[in-house]
Amino acid sequence: MTGYIGEAVSQALATDGFIWVCAIVSAALVLRAAIGFGDGLIAVPLLSLIVDVSEAVPTILFLSTTMSLYPLWKDRSHIQLGSLGRTSIAAFVGIPLGVVLLGWGNDSLMKGALGALLIALAWWQLRTPAQTRLEWSGWSYIFGTAAGVLGSAYALRGTVFSVYGALRGWGPKKFKGTINAFYVVSGILIPITYFGAGLITPRIVGFYLVILPLAVLATMLGYRVTDRVDATVFKRWLWMLLFGLGFVLIVRMFLASTAATA
Repeated sequence: MTGYIGEAVSQALATDGFIWVCAIVSAALVLRAAIGFGDGLIAVPLLSLIVDVSEAVPTILFLSTTMSLYPLWKDRSHIQLGSLGRTSIAAFVGIPLGVVLLGWGNDSLMKGALGALLIALAWWQLRTPAQTRLEWSGWSYIFGTAAGVLGSAYALRGTVFSVYGALRGWGPKKFKGTINAFYVVSGILIPITYFGAGLITPRIVGFYLVILPLAVLATMLGYRVTDRVDATVFKRWLWMLLFGLGFVLIVRMFLASTAATA
């Protein structure tokens, strides 16, 4: 076991651009702690410029789930148990499909699909002046399935769940309590399917072990800046950035495809 951990850490440290991996994950977790979501949204597109999507997604997902334990305990009294139960059941159905997509093996196409998804999400967020309130509880199953698929394939479970929470009209405490509970529940279900599909590599384990102390510091920093950030303005700039990043990923996909056929 000690030998495996040593090899895992060595592989992580030997990664080209490892410092950037640490910086990206830390920034994503500061964002997550400050506004309640966005870690996968920021980390996966940027990490995919350095490592494969199949390594970027488990890395941020494992760290993010671990960092959810403390806020979950703190906000446990605000959890919307009905919504959490329905979305979790539906996520269990969607997770295997996301794992299949992640293990597909066409990394270039996966990055292009992620780029298209970012553009679509950003466009919807930036052009929607007012959001409709979802009253029907059945929407929990639809959003839960989407969170399961996109969470296991792209670590976008928090993004999908945040859209659902906003459309349900939850206040900050209900939103943070319930989304952290969903992070933990899905953070148990998704790794089980990853291990079953053979997607966990020693380098992913090494990333987790080496970056974990930085993740704790980044999360603490995010909590400190929460009250100093204009969340509405910040989220708008975030979505504008992600809109542009989506185009970058699509262009990289076409360049890789052109190079492969040349």
